[in-house]
Amino acid sequence: MAYTARYRFKILSALKIDVGAQYTAQITGLPPVLFEVDSEAFPMGHWITARMRDFTSEIEAEEAGRRLGNALRIAGAIHKIGIDIGFDRSTLQFSRSFQAQLEAASGRSLLTDTHGLMTYRTGTVNIVGLNARGSSLFDPKVFSDYVAQWVPHSAKLSERQINCAALLNDSFFVPHIEGQFLLRVSAVEALCDQAVRDPEYQSTVTELQRYLTTMDVADDARETIGRMLTFAGRESLRQAYMAKFKTLLSAADAKAFDRLYGIRSKLVHQGQGRGELLAATDEALTLAANLLAADIAAS
Repeated sequence: MAYTARYRFKILSALKIDVGAQYTAQITGLPPVLFEVDSEAFPMGHWITARMRDFTSEIEAEEAGRRLGNALRIAGAIHKIGIDIGFDRSTLQFSRSFQAQLEAASGRSLLTDTHGLMTYRTGTVNIVGLNARGSSLFDPKVFSDYVAQWVPHSAKLSERQINCAALLNDSFFVPHIEGQFLLRVSAVEALCDQAVRDPEYQSTVTELQRYLTTMDVADDARETIGRMLTFAGRESLRQAYMAKFKTLLSAADAKAFDRLYGIRSKLVHQGQGRGELLAATDEALTLAANLLAADIAAS
């Protein structure tokens, strides 16, 4: 009994092969991966379907699929390709009567197409979706090499690394420069852990929190002050990202991102900078992608 892992994802630029054509990549750590260009994705990008076959169990197929998905996510972020691996959810729905008719005609279970990972017993399902024509722009060999580079790391990514990569990939699918910029700065924030301060300082904050519980104040005031004290007990975001850049990259990179964060604050809090962020957006992408790559390498 054989099982298949099928991953359908969006990529900003399609592989340089015709729609419906296939490209098989030999990626260390995975069985052969068959990539197929599908259709254009709304509102931008292209659908790609990846298949890995001949697994002896569904659990084995799902595990390999998750590793491929993580490698796709990291490759899309660090190599600035733009890959959206989805949430393993159906992209369209059919009525039960329509499903029953197709199953009766084909003798197979009907599955609607999924944006993300699906696993199934080989030869037992029909997958139904919508098709359109896409363009051919990205070299498939280069693409598979990018993915292969990150497969060895894909099983041990932290939630912070996964979230950082997802935000960077999301930024490629946002049409406005301002949205791209905010997502790329936020990707660095997602990667930075605001560590607890030194024990003496933390002890003082804890004592203040304890005292707050004895004070006769309104509940909303108590909650607001309590949140302030919780935040005070942690390292500032600026300290966190400055330390991470200096540790993993350089002081110059830390200073560059600090300047970008200032631009971000002016945009969000003062409404300044709209229409002037093209260079800052590109710089934020480079810094965030380099930091993510260094963080994965260090872990």
